[in-house]
Order: sequence, then C-alpha cells, then structure tokens
Amino acid sequence: MKNIERLKELSFELFDLQTIAALLAWDQEVYMPVGAVIDRSNQLALMSRLIHQKETAVEIGELILAIEEEVKQNPASFTTIDLALVRVMKRDHQQSTKIPEDFVVEFTMLTSQSVSAWVRARKNSNFSEFAPFLSKIVEMCRKQTEYLGYKEHPYDALLDLYEEGLTTKEVAAVFEEIKNPLIEIAREAGKKWSEGIHFDAELSEGSEKAFAHHMLEQIGYDFNRGRMDTAPHPFMERFGHDDRRVTNRYNPHAVEFIFSALHEGGHALYEQGIAKELARTSLDSGVSLGIHESQSRMWENMIGRNRAFWDCHYDSLVKAFPKQFTNIPVDEFYRRINRVKPGLIRVDADEVTYNLHILIRFEIEKALIEGVLDVDDLPKVWNAKYKEYLGVDVPDDANGVLQDIHWAHGGVGYFPTYTLGNLNAAQIWNTYKKLDHDIEGTLRSGNSEKIKSWLSEKIYKHGSVYTPKELIKRITGENVQAKYLLEYLREKYL
Repeated sequence: MKNIERLKELSFELFDLQTIAALLAWDQEVYMPVGAVIDRSNQLALMSRLIHQKETAVEIGELILAIEEEVKQNPASFTTIDLALVRVMKRDHQQSTKIPEDFVVEFTMLTSQSVSAWVRARKNSNFSEFAPFLSKIVEMCRKQTEYLGYKEHPYDALLDLYEEGLTTKEVAAVFEEIKNPLIEIAREAGKKWSEGIHFDAELSEGSEKAFAHHMLEQIGYDFNRGRMDTAPHPFMERFGHDDRRVTNRYNPHAVEFIFSALHEGGHALYEQGIAKELARTSLDSGVSLGIHESQSRMWENMIGRNRAFWDCHYDSLVKAFPKQFTNIPVDEFYRRINRVKPGLIRVDADEVTYNLHILIRFEIEKALIEGVLDVDDLPKVWNAKYKEYLGVDVPDDANGVLQDIHWAHGGVGYFPTYTLGNLNAAQIWNTYKKLDHDIEGTLRSGNSEKIKSWLSEKIYKHGSVYTPKELIKRITGENVQAKYLLEYLREKYL
C-alpha cells in the first residue's frame, strides 16, 4: 500500500472517532438528562484519550516524513488534495504531540462538567456557580499555551488553534483600525435605525420552529443530511460527511430565532457543500473559524437582513405569524430588524456594534491568559467594559458574563474569529456583488441557490484543502482587509 493511501486510512479512523465524540457532546447539550453529567464526562474523556493516541501515533509521523521525501523525488505523482492532507495531518500531529495525554483527558472531563455548570449558573444568573470551573479552565489554558509554544504572546497559541497563524498582535491591530469607526457609525446610524421589533401577542415556539425550518430550506439546507434541534446556545456540529446538524433557541417576544437559524444554517451549508472526495478525511471540515464565521455572518446579515431578501420572504412570515406582522409593512420590518442600538447580548447585537462585544471578550481573554485578571473579578470587569464601550448597564450575570457557552467548552481564543469572520464576509460579499450585477433581483426572486452555488465553487467544496489566507486570496484576489466591512456598514446605514 502506498504511504499516502495508508495516511488516508488513518485519517478515516480519526474522523470517525472525532465525530463520535462530537455526537456525545451534542447529546449533552440537546437531550441528555442533567443527572448524567459524570457518565458523559467519563465517556468523552475516553474518546479524547483514544483520539489523542491516534493523532500522536508514531506511524503518522513516519508516514508524513516518508511522503514528504516522495514529494521531493516525484511531485507530479501527488494531487493537490494529497498534499493538503499531509499538511493538515502534519499540523494536527505536531500540535497533539506537544500536549500530554493526561492533560487532554483532564481538560475534556473538566469542560464536559463545566458545560452543565454553566447551564445551571446561567439559569440561576449566578456566576459564582460557574466560577470554580472557569478558574480551572483558565489555569489549564495557560498551561496549554506553554505546551504548544508561542513566539510573542501566550494568547497566540490559543488563537492558532482556531485560526491558523492568527496572532494577538494582528487581532489588536484589527480592533485598533475598526473600533472608532464602528463607534462613529453606531452613533450616526442610531439616530435613524434605533427602533426594534415590538408586538403584543407572543410567538408560539412551535410556529417559530416551523418558520426556522422553512427559512433553512429556502437557503438550501439539506434536511436529508441534517436536522434542527433546540439548545441553550445555537450551534452547528458535524457527525459525518452526510450528517451536519444545527440547533436553535426561541423567545416568544423576539425574532432573533430567524437570524440564528440563518447563522447556523450558513455554517451548515459550508459543511454540507464539502466535496465528496474529501469525505471522512482530515480535510472534511471548514478550514478555520474565521472562514466558517464568514459564511454564517453572510447568510445571517448580508443576505438575511437585506431588504430584497424580505421582499421575497415577508409574506411567508406574515402567514406564519399573522397577529404579529399583518399590520407591519415590510419596509418597517426591514428597518427594525436592522436596528442599531447598543445592547447586552452578543448574539442579538446589530451588525455595527457586534464587534465591540468581541473586543470586550478579546481584552478579557487576553488579560486572563496574561494572569492580570482574576476570574472572581470577571463580572465587575465585564460590566465596566460594557458601560465603557456600549454605554449599557448589565443587570445580572445571565445577561452579562454568563451569556456565552464558549468558555465552558474551553474555547478561550475562539471569540476573535467572529470579527475576522465579519471582515471575511464583507470582503467575499463585495467580490460576489461585482459578479452578480442584479444582486437585488437575485434576492428578491428567492434565488438563494445562485449565491450558494458560487460559494460552493469558491469555498465550500474545498473543505480544508487551502489555508484560510490562501482561500481568501483565491476568492477575492487580496489579503483580508478591514475596509470592506466599514464600507459595507457605511453604505447600508449612513
């Protein structure tokens, strides 16, 4: 057997183990009884041990070295996909071999239990119930940075887990460039776009679920290869090449469920669009969170909050919720779903102020990893930053420091990829609009397939074949630029 074929076999085994572990984690958030936390943490710990053993196997390292030598001798005998598989598995192997197996198992057990602690603490709006778990997570993340290594800042090591090559310095520079313009745009736009959606009659959860299902179908989500369930925090997860699922949450007094459905649907379209030839390999996933978030934010905002999009879909919304929307004209609905007003909740934030929520989390995570911020002081610091950057008073922990599940998962370093995703989304959308000269007509006619097909060809089908920076350059012809996001927001709101 050729070395490259053996490496593919090993990637199949790794993919299957990783998706089994993902299914266990998904069940914990969606269906698992609360009393089963310890059982599930033991199961996930075992899976993490098996995965780590597979990832660090000596055979993988030897195969990679042998293949790299073969490539030098006869590069024409290897496809682009072959070379990408070697690149990705080499990166995973090198990262995994730096982390001790016992650390991986302990961290998995901790985060499994911390998710349940977070759910309980958020329900009770009591940060102190979650704080001991978060303190241990931060401690272990600091240790993880030492295992992984870094050139300039320990936070770099964590950022690199989610976005290859991303550094603290780069993230800080992005926020330095966009912070003041965002505040200025928000101030001006807020004068005209400050009114939100209000209705007296409550939305029924059953109707919300049905309409969310309908919207996912409209953008091309394949329910034969996925499903939608309910969870405390919306997310998308993969369990196989033909099993990409989403979750959503519902509020009887708000329409955010529509946009969280489109957001997670954008993630799922990316995953469902990966080429069949990459199935079950280490390339069978989105290449990075920054690219992934570009797709979720594009479908949620550039498309889902576009006036022409609702010219097509507003009648369906009125039919689903006649008591709430019959007397609200589509123009008014459009303006209200694009309200620009600083608020408490990141996932409900408007397009302009959203990245200020991410800036707050970036500054907090950086301080936690540096050791200059104590977990016990987190609510106080969080509340102060929300007052400083967004001008809002945080009434309780549930609407403040406990609103996101990411830290319970151990995802320190994850949040900055949301802002990178917004930058990528604006740049990709700018490229698409140059090619589709009647973009308004495309959206007004409900031709989401036209957009999806272009994205599939440019992004989805490639999975992890290209690095994030290579992919953006291939799509747009240049490296990621913050100017496209600022141009998009100014054009839309000012």
